[in-house]
Amino acid sequence: MTDTGPLHAARGWVFDVDGCLMRTARAGGAGGTPFPGGVELVGALKDAGRQVVLCTNASAQPPARYAAHLRGLGFDVADDEFVTAGSAAADHVAAHHPGARVLTLGADGLTVPMAERGIELVDGAEAARADVVVVGAADEYTTADLNAACLAVDAGAELYVTVRTPWFHGGVGKSVAVSSAIGAAVSWVTGVEAQVTGKPSAALAERLLARFDATAETAADLVVVGDHTAELELARAMGARSVLVLSGATTHDGLADLPPPSAPDFAFPDIGTVHDLVRPHLTAALGARS
Repeated sequence: MTDTGPLHAARGWVFDVDGCLMRTARAGGAGGTPFPGGVELVGALKDAGRQVVLCTNASAQPPARYAAHLRGLGFDVADDEFVTAGSAAADHVAAHHPGARVLTLGADGLTVPMAERGIELVDGAEAARADVVVVGAADEYTTADLNAACLAVDAGAELYVTVRTPWFHGGVGKSVAVSSAIGAAVSWVTGVEAQVTGKPSAALAERLLARFDATAETAADLVVVGDHTAELELARAMGARSVLVLSGATTHDGLADLPPPSAPDFAFPDIGTVHDLVRPHLTAALGARS
């Protein structure tokens, strides 16, 4: 039997949202319903003093909007405990391109986090001034905006995209990951490969480790939970433990197909199983403290 002790003792948890905590057909948990046990697990961890971050590859809306939606469904999550691929892009640009002028190709899921970090934004008419271009999700993209992004990258601006996975999985079928598709279009036109800021990028791993005041060498007491191999890769990049739930992108057959180096540390049918496993130990720890 697998020793689950590291899960009981973990001080910090990173949860994927879609296909893990939420069953939904739309990114960021929008319009979906919580998987049984998800609300309870997040609450129990926080009650026990564990640090929790919800992390999604969604980027169409700002983190606060996604967090508010999940609070309305019962999740104990503060705005600053919700990380999107868009806010991760803003964090990365602020840390690695101080003073850069940024052209965004997406929606306010990019522009709001950028503005909150004091990053100067330029519009399509100022594409020649852009130092960085960031591609995120949106319901629509205009020809003018796409042209401006391509011109800026062609002139030398760094190119980032929030995600580079082809499909979105939320437990209800799959749909195209639109930011990946648009980012690929810009790359095809300009010949410049986009750097990724969402899962499972090194950029996101770096920013999450900073949140937990950890390094890849000291992150063994952190856990990353998700339904996709992206979360497994993120955990490895962080040096954290990985938990795969088979309620979204990965099935039992998909788990069996993973080569040993890519296999998760733990695999469970769903988040409710993780809750049932961890909750008694959290309750016992609380009783010992009281």
